[in-house]
Amino acid sequence: MELAQQIRALRLKQGLSQDELAAAIYVTRQTVSNWENDKTYPDLESLVLLSEYFDISTDELLCGDVVTMKKIAQDDAKRVRQLCTASFVMVALAVIFFIALTAAWTDPFPHGGLTKGIVAGLCVFAPLYGLGLYFALKIEGIKRKHDLVTYREIVAFIEGTQITDAREDHLFAREHPIASTALKIVFAVCAGAMIGLLIYKLTSSAFL
Repeated sequence: MELAQQIRALRLKQGLSQDELAAAIYVTRQTVSNWENDKTYPDLESLVLLSEYFDISTDELLCGDVVTMKKIAQDDAKRVRQLCTASFVMVALAVIFFIALTAAWTDPFPHGGLTKGIVAGLCVFAPLYGLGLYFALKIEGIKRKHDLVTYREIVAFIEGTQITDAREDHLFAREHPIASTALKIVFAVCAGAMIGLLIYKLTSSAFL
């Protein structure tokens, strides 16, 4: 029996709803639903909690799915590393291009008292920063897939080690992943605006 079917069968055998099982092992109902519909696999700590809760060994619970689960986790961990690098590079390029264009192109712009370099820099900064934000959102999707919230969980996942954070922590982020992601987006957009404004102030005072 595949892991998805195994979890569902064990849950139904004990007369539990997905919400009840989720609460018992400190994950969200959507996470349990994803497991049972074979969309995602439980992480190592969730597997241990499931086996303890249902009073069976992890070997019985996995029933041959361990290789597939490990492969998916390894691929996603590699993807997170790539996306982190890409996101950092895009933000760094946004800042570098903004400063370089402002310094190199000091001709006055017809409107607003700006230079053409500052206007060009803003035009380059916005899409590059937006691309960095897009990569960060892709990371959020992988984090939701594996129910990762804390920094320690993310690092452990990338390194392929056991997650040691208590799953009852950060319950808002676990139970409301969409709202949590939306708040992060708002924060990132505000941070981007503040970075752009700060660079503009520094460069305009230096080169105007």
